[in-house]
Amino acid sequence: MPEPAETRHLPVPVNETRVIERPPAAALPAPLVAATGGFLAGVATFMLVRVLRRPRRSALKLGGRRKANRIEIAGSRSFLVDVHVLKR
Repeated sequence: MPEPAETRHLPVPVNETRVIERPPAAALPAPLVAATGGFLAGVATFMLVRVLRRPRRSALKLGGRRKANRIEIAGSRSFLVDVHVLKR
């Protein structure tokens, strides 16, 4: 019984070259782009409103745990050092 011939797929030299073209990129549909942009603008607006409507901490309390030792600060501004305005 004869043995089957061995099939070897070796690279074959080619004399001519051709450019392989890429398929055209699919553009995003306009409604998808508009919806995404609107969603991101809404999230940014929501976060901005949350930050701007946050209650300010104007009366800070420093000192010991007893009420007699606490110092009430009416306002605070910071430059290179802390400057506090004390309530009397």
